[in-house]
Amino acid sequence: MTAFFVDSTMDDQRRRSRVFEGDLFLFRANAASKELVDFARQTIGESFPNLDPQNAQSHMKVEDFVATIGPLKTRFTNHERTKTLVRDLLAQFGCDKDRTYFDVPRLRVVTHGGYLSAGVGYAYKPHRDTWYAGPDCQLNWWMPVYALEPEQAMALYPRYFHYPVKNSSRDFDYDEWCNVGRKQAVDNIKADTRNHPLPEEGIDQAAETRIVCDAAATLLFSAGQLHATAPNTSQLTRFSLDFRTVHIDDLRSRRGARNVDSLAVGSTVRDFIRANDFAPIDPIVA
Repeated sequence: MTAFFVDSTMDDQRRRSRVFEGDLFLFRANAASKELVDFARQTIGESFPNLDPQNAQSHMKVEDFVATIGPLKTRFTNHERTKTLVRDLLAQFGCDKDRTYFDVPRLRVVTHGGYLSAGVGYAYKPHRDTWYAGPDCQLNWWMPVYALEPEQAMALYPRYFHYPVKNSSRDFDYDEWCNVGRKQAVDNIKADTRNHPLPEEGIDQAAETRIVCDAAATLLFSAGQLHATAPNTSQLTRFSLDFRTVHIDDLRSRRGARNVDSLAVGSTVRDFIRANDFAPIDPIVA
């Protein structure tokens, strides 16, 4: 059974324990999440100065769209203010900033109608983040930049949390992904040739759950949750942002969700920075 908590007030340690058991948490927009989303909107608007970003794909060649969102995503991810706003958000949720580490947020762009489904606009097939070498104790934080419609929402498959799915994560090497895969993103427009870990069996679409929420609402779930980019049929481009956290005590004690099927090589832990001062994680722990 998967429990779904809305605006829960439980403390961070208990909340992490529930996430490790497969439960989902949704929080309505708060001051910190609104500030982060406002900054994302500002950055997006600067890249589309004369267009509504949600409709821009209807007025641009796909190559021009890719040339716009590639630098946009990089600018948002690497901006110092982005990190500061994530730190503020974690504090709002009661996370210990000295013991919580996060990876830099990603701005996701999901176009509609098959316009772009590769590279910087890759439409993720059902996967767990652990297939991409995420640690078992990783928590995923996800929020829409603009209000969602059901046709735009991310797909989750909580029924599979405790059950293995045959997949190709055995062929995924995180070092190779960093050195090769990420650099290829801007060149993949018509098809994505990167080595993504994929399901090797059918996923029951009747098990799909979509969380529909307002802008700046925050969805929290385990790296072990099976999820995917749902086909966007809304006629509007979806912009969302996400980042991931680990608690240093969970890493040291090997506490987290049970790994049911990931065989990925390497670990993303080395990418995480401490919320308090943005210091890199201790390589011995990573």
